[in-house]
Amino acid sequence: MAGLGLLYAFGSNACGQLGISHSEDTNDPEPCHILDRGWQWPAPIDTIKGGGCHTLVLLESGDLYVSGSLKDRRACIDPATEAISKFHKVPSTTFGGAKVKFCSALWEASVTVTNEDRIYTFGLGPKGELGVGEGVIGASHNIDRFWPLEEHVVDLASGMSHSVIVLSNGDVYGWGNGRKGQLGEPPEVVWRPRKVPNLDFKVVRAVCGREFTYLVGDDKEGLHAVFGSDKWNVRSDAPAAIPGWEDVGASWGSIFVITCSGDFLSWGRNDHGQLGSDHRIEPFEYIAAGSEHALALTLHDNVVAWGWGEHGNCGHGMDERGDVKGKWNKIKPDTFGKASRVLGVAAGCATSFLWTQFTNRQSPPTLPADIASNSQLSHKIQKRR
Repeated sequence: MAGLGLLYAFGSNACGQLGISHSEDTNDPEPCHILDRGWQWPAPIDTIKGGGCHTLVLLESGDLYVSGSLKDRRACIDPATEAISKFHKVPSTTFGGAKVKFCSALWEASVTVTNEDRIYTFGLGPKGELGVGEGVIGASHNIDRFWPLEEHVVDLASGMSHSVIVLSNGDVYGWGNGRKGQLGEPPEVVWRPRKVPNLDFKVVRAVCGREFTYLVGDDKEGLHAVFGSDKWNVRSDAPAAIPGWEDVGASWGSIFVITCSGDFLSWGRNDHGQLGSDHRIEPFEYIAAGSEHALALTLHDNVVAWGWGEHGNCGHGMDERGDVKGKWNKIKPDTFGKASRVLGVAAGCATSFLWTQFTNRQSPPTLPADIASNSQLSHKIQKRR
């Protein structure tokens, strides 16, 4: 009988954003810790999003956990201390008692959407990241509903300083920094949610780069569009369509697509090896794109990482520049225990995460005494179904 497994993290950790009970960078995946729960999560993980120095973990139960910097309430909870290195549960009262169905992280802010389709924003918003009007740049806010009652939010995505939501009718609205056209015309800071114009297909999925937004239609036709900066040819190198797409992702300057036939497409920035190698070891099942690196979960339960890994977020085996370039860096499976399998991968700002599941009735590991007593210190899971 399978059971809940562990969440592991590695990479940049100056603010404790990995949630591994300390604030040192690490190349080796270490188990994440939950305040008063040790290593054990109360429900399966749904989504992980990483900001500049904070991480959001959304469970399938609709509960949200956070770790890392708490400055300006960017991680959704009151900053009783500057940062935390264990995951803390966000009180449900923060969302009016509702459960969370989507979350995203910007550089210094966070966005959540509840199961009642209420949008909450947290943190700093000097370029409109909070979406509640010009001049409002801090604390936490609720964005008033601006779409028809018969429609609901089906996706949420954020880049470094802009966010978009996708509605059930295929419309897309965005707010934040749109100076490069990532929120459509006119290119400007968008202080309140504005409809992205000139879409000639129904959007079902969105991902965001640093200065662009990637919108995708249904997998049958594979219609898609890139809005924003064409730096690194992220717009001009895009294929005409991506029929049969299975998963998509975007780093700050690159776009990734996995198709149902097992093809892997990537275009955009590649000076640190962000686009991966031409020689894959095996087909990919899910992709997780961080700021300048990516991870993939393969069909044979392996995890590979590539791109800029200076903070340890690609594991070991980097070159002198801190890059995993022209190759795939395999994260050794024995790191996670012989009686568990990897269910998902996630990536943030130089942070990487892996979620496992126990494959038998083994007892969960006991939290070491030195970690359990460590004092609190003052960064898309794609689910494998």
